Amino acid sequence: MKKSNKTKKPKEKVIKELAQHFEEDLKKSLPISVQPDGSIVYKSYYIKKNANENWGLFSMNTRDQVNEFYLKTCALMAAKAYSTVNLDKFHEIKRADNRYWSNYCDSQVYRKNIKTAKEFERYLILLNKLEHTEFLAEHYKEEISRMFKWSFV
Repeated sequence: MKKSNKTKKPKEKVIKELAQHFEEDLKKSLPISVQPDGSIVYKSYYIKKNANENWGLFSMNTRDQVNEFYLKTCALMAAKAYSTVNLDKFHEIKRADNRYWSNYCDSQVYRKNIKTAKEFERYLILLNKLEHTEFLAEHYKEEISRMFKWSFV
């Protein structure tokens, strides 16, 4: 026995309705618009990749760059803080972004150097530094995620 295709059509309709409903809820909770080139617009600020492959926060009124961030989520949180003139929060976001990125980059360097270490003592030192920087990078990543949830939920 074959199942009829009629049962698939209502499911597709339900899925499309759920997708539209979810999109409406997302727009309500996260007031941003994502552009086709991947940039984000939040109120009177837009976030796009710059020549350094970092995320620049720009004012739509003056077209000036406010600041530069390594993570897109940090740039978005900073746009919200900057738009409400909460400069303490803005600087806190910038510090978390810098700390995450420096520890992430350090862990990448240690990961590369550990492969070429010939002496056992050097290997142990690099392993210790690698574990420490990975731990700190994960810590700052979780802190940024928590800040993002509190900012937009």
